[in-house]
Formats: sequence, structure tokens, C-alpha cells
Amino acid sequence: MDEGAVMEVETGAEEVEQGAEQVEEGTEQVAEGEQQAESTDKGPYTTQFSREYRAALKALEAQHPEQAKYLKQARDNHARLFALTQLEPKGIDGVRERYAMLDGLVRGDFKGPEALTAIQEELAGVEEVDNLLIAGDPKAFDALGEDFNEGLANLTAAYLDRVAQFSPEKFERALLPHFVSTLAESDLVKEFNALVDVLNAKDDPRFDEPTKMKFTMSQLAKMCNWLNSLQAKVGEIKPAANEGKNNLEQERTALEQERQTLYWDTRIKPGIVAHENKTFDTLFDPYQKRLKLDAAAKEDLMQAFKAGLNKAGNADAEYLRQMKIYRGQKNPDPATVANYVNNAINRHSKPVMEALIKARYSPFLAGKPKPAQTGNNGKITPKGPVSPNVEVRTVMPPRNEIDFQHTPIDWMASTRPGGKQYRLFNGKVIQVRPT
Repeated sequence: MDEGAVMEVETGAEEVEQGAEQVEEGTEQVAEGEQQAESTDKGPYTTQFSREYRAALKALEAQHPEQAKYLKQARDNHARLFALTQLEPKGIDGVRERYAMLDGLVRGDFKGPEALTAIQEELAGVEEVDNLLIAGDPKAFDALGEDFNEGLANLTAAYLDRVAQFSPEKFERALLPHFVSTLAESDLVKEFNALVDVLNAKDDPRFDEPTKMKFTMSQLAKMCNWLNSLQAKVGEIKPAANEGKNNLEQERTALEQERQTLYWDTRIKPGIVAHENKTFDTLFDPYQKRLKLDAAAKEDLMQAFKAGLNKAGNADAEYLRQMKIYRGQKNPDPATVANYVNNAINRHSKPVMEALIKARYSPFLAGKPKPAQTGNNGKITPKGPVSPNVEVRTVMPPRNEIDFQHTPIDWMASTRPGGKQYRLFNGKVIQVRPT
């Protein structure tokens, strides 16, 4: 690094450090006048520790001027992290979470910050339409566009029912012109006009009183049939429309759920499962050296580990909120979702693993390692040299195999160095070394 670069680093360190001091001064001003007990928090990014840390580095810089650039860089790094914790108490982990959340925003072809801008623009347009609707301005329909025509038509009946409940006058004003226009062109009015014409006929030999009465009954029957057919049509149309709509909606929902499940199972879950498995192996490897679990026991522990991660995730409200957003998207970006979930796994994995190990194996891990298991008759492989024709065991051989007559007494003495020895009838010498 050249001198110019070193000067830039040192200048940056001083600027950031001054910023940290300003933050601390502001904190002190807020607390000024309040009677508080002296804080015992000695965290690395508290005001008190930060001040002590910088003072210590400055003292070291005075004692070791040749290390000045490194000490100033350390002050620079600390000042930056101090400022970071003022914005995000979780530090870099919190920044990663928020970045993953922001990066997960998708709107059309836009992603991340660009998607946020697109969403904000759309919200501005939605607010404009809302204002037009509140004001009752027909321009709201133009703002919605032609894509909404079919949906609005399907909502007409439900909306009219709503209007009829909260404003009967406006309901009548909206329907009356259409009702009169439709009625004027109906068979009911035509038959009624024909009946009136016949009844008003005078000096016409074709329409005597019996004929008029007969025609009247005929016309009234036609009008009655028209009204009945209209009523029947109303009863048939509404249920049929709702049934078709409900069936179509159910089919669409089922297909969408199947498509979403397939998308998550093939595009998103494999990467998350791989990260879960890798995290488990990394955390469990130090324990496995002592536990030496077989494949079945290790698999059972892994499943319990994943269940613990799921439980921790379900208890994290922020995690659930963000996952609900991802689930609501049609095709969320697999890398973005995996990055967010993997960050959550990293955050919860160590506590989950430690809790499992403590619950299952703490008594074993707290005790001393047991000696290696011996073979038949306690036979072991001695660490030191052994005489020819001598076999080392941890237990005394069966008495019916020992040739006591030819076994020296001092061999069987408990104080004999190296342990007791016995000669067998087959000529072999057994040396017993307790574990």
C-alpha cells in the first residue's frame, strides 16, 4: 500500500471515528439530567466500551508509532461497526436479514430496489383510483382499464345488493331507467296494449261482450305466463352463475396450489435441504468423534435437528411474515428465497444443536471416556513389549485351564509387577493386566 492510500485510510478512520463520537455525544445529551445507575454492560459497541477502546488504541499508537497505520485501521473498523449497530442492533446479521428481505422483492421483471420502486409507483396509481372511487367519479373505470371489465361485470349483482341495503334511493335511481326500458320492449307490455285496444273497441261487430271477455282471459294468461317465466328464469340464473363461478374458482385454486408445490419442491427446497444437511454435519462432527453414532441414530438426530429448526422458524414472527410474502408470489426467485431461509438456518442452528445434544447425550459427554471393549476372555493388545508365548488379558482365565502345579506362586501374587500370570495346560502363559 502506498503512502497516499495509507493517508486515505487514516483520514477515513478519523472521519468515521468523529461520526461515532458525535453519535455518542448525542446519546449522552439525551441521557443528561437523568439519574441512572452506572451500566454494567461491557458490550463491544456500547458508548462506554467504545470510548475506552479508542483510548486504548491511541495509547498503543503513542507507544508503538511504527504500528500507527494498523491501529488507526482498527479504530476505523470499530467506528464503522459502532455506527452500524446504531442503525441495526443485530449488526451485520441484521443487515443480511434486511438485505435478503429487500432482495426478495419481485414485481414483474424488476427485483430488489427496482421492484420496490415499481411497487411504490403502483401504489401511487392505486391511491389515485381510490380517490376517484371515493368521489364517485366514473373516470375510475377508465383508470382501471379494460382488463377489469369482465370482473366488474361479475360483481354487478353483488354490488347492487349492497347498494340496495345502504341506499335504497340510489338503488332505485340506478335501476329504474333500465327497468322501464326493458319493460317497454317486453311481451308483457305488448299483450297489455293489445288487451287495452280490444277493450276500447266500440261499434265493432267483431268484438262483442263475450268475445272481449274471452280475449281478456287469454291476454291475462299470456301476461301471467310471462311473469312466471321471468321469475323462474331469475331462480335458475343466479344459482347456476354462482355454481359455475365457485367450481371454476376451486379448479383454479387447486391447480395453482399444485403448481406452487411443484415449483417449491423442485426449484427451492433442494438447495435449502442441502444447506440444512451441511450445517448439521458441520455442527455435529465434533460430537460424533466421541458419540460414534451409527447411521440410523445419526439420521434420527438429523430429523430432530430439522424439526427444531422448523419450530424455531415458526416462533419467529418476522421470518413467518417474509415467508408468507414469498409464498404469495407466483414464481419467487429460488436464490433469493434460499438465501433468506439459509440465513435463518444459520441463526437458529447452533442453539438447536446444542439443545439436542444436551437433552440426549449430556450424561455421556460429561463422564470420562470408557475403555475400549475387549475380545474373548478379555484378550487385549498390549502397548508394551510382551515375552514370547505370553498372552495379555484383562480377566483371569478359567480355573480348569490353569496349570496351578507348574505356575510359580509369585506369578499369582497380586503385587507382582505387570500383573498376575498363569500357566495353562496347553503351555501358554496368560498375563492379566487390569484396565
